[in-house]
Parts: sequence; structure tokens; C-alpha cells
Amino acid sequence: MKIFEAGEHSKAYCRDCRKMVRTTFARRDVPFKDGRGIARNVLVGVCDECDRAIEVPPQTTPALARARKAATQAIEANLPASYIDVLDCAVLRIDGQASTDFRRALLTYFVHKAAIDARGGTLLLMSYRKAIERFPEERGIARRRLSMKVPPRVTEDFRRLEDSTALNTTELLKSVVFLIQVRVLDDPRPRLMEELRALSAIWA
Repeated sequence: MKIFEAGEHSKAYCRDCRKMVRTTFARRDVPFKDGRGIARNVLVGVCDECDRAIEVPPQTTPALARARKAATQAIEANLPASYIDVLDCAVLRIDGQASTDFRRALLTYFVHKAAIDARGGTLLLMSYRKAIERFPEERGIARRRLSMKVPPRVTEDFRRLEDSTALNTTELLKSVVFLIQVRVLDDPRPRLMEELRALSAIWA
């Protein structure tokens, strides 16, 4: 792998110029395409004709990954303690050695699956109705705060599901936790459990 230095040249296709152009490597602040965050002072190939950053050398990839990770956003909700208990029991069922940090991976797994499923919104609405029946919220009920940082793509999954279901973040989390209870605790499916155990091994 060639390590480039600022001032060196290469060639790349420029979408704006619509042709192959010569590039000059320089350090720039580069915003992410989705507009959520920026990678600062990273080495990129700049089009000699339009002055846009159009090329990312392999050596810059780790810096971009770190910047993307730093751009995580918080998902927070104040839930009845029963929901957190369900999450912790599900984590234990999946991997007896996993820490409660695995809650985030478990929740985002189910959220993402629902977001890419054409029937995901309908499923979560049904799950929400069952959740509030299963865990009625009486006055004075114990509550616990759930807070987790997630990358922009997961935030987009949440927003997409909120739009399709008209559920807010707290209601959506209740729905997902109830779905986890059904599929991990009440009626565990071998293939799903295998996937989640593999996820836990990677997460660790």
C-alpha cells in the first residue's frame, strides 16, 4: 500500500468535472455525505481543476472511521424498569458472559431489521399495543433511564420507523423490547439466536 504525502499527485474520476483528472493530496476538513459530522484535517486527493476532495487514500480510512464514530448521537428514554429487566434477561439468554453494554447492539439489531422490512412498521405497532398491555404503567411505577450512543445510520433507522409508525422514541423502544421478549425469551428461534450469539462474540 502506497503511503501518500501532502503535495503528491494521483489520478481519479471527478464527478463534477465528469472525467479523469489529476489530483493533489492535501489535508482538508471533509464533511460526511449525510451532513452529520465532519472529519477534520484528513489527507484527501483534491481535483486540480475544481478543487473538490474526490479521493480518499487507504491511509485516511482509519481517521474517517474514528471521526464517524465520534459523530454518534444519543438515543434516550425513561422506561418502566420492567423493560430494562427484559433487556438484561435477553442479554443473559444470548450470552451468559456478555455485559449490559450488549443492550445497545441488541436493540439496534432489532431496530435495523424492522427498518429494512416492508412490514416492520406494522409489526412494531402490534408489538407496542401488546407491550402496554403486558407492562401497564401505574402511578409510582419504578422507572430506569436508557441512554445509548448510536451512529447516524441507526439514528436514521429510528427516524424512519418513527415516521412510518407515528410512535415516538420511547414508544418505539417499548415496542422493540417487547419484540425482543417474544423472540429471545418466550419463543427463541434457533437461527435468530445463532445470529445474536455471533453478534455478541463480535461485540465482545
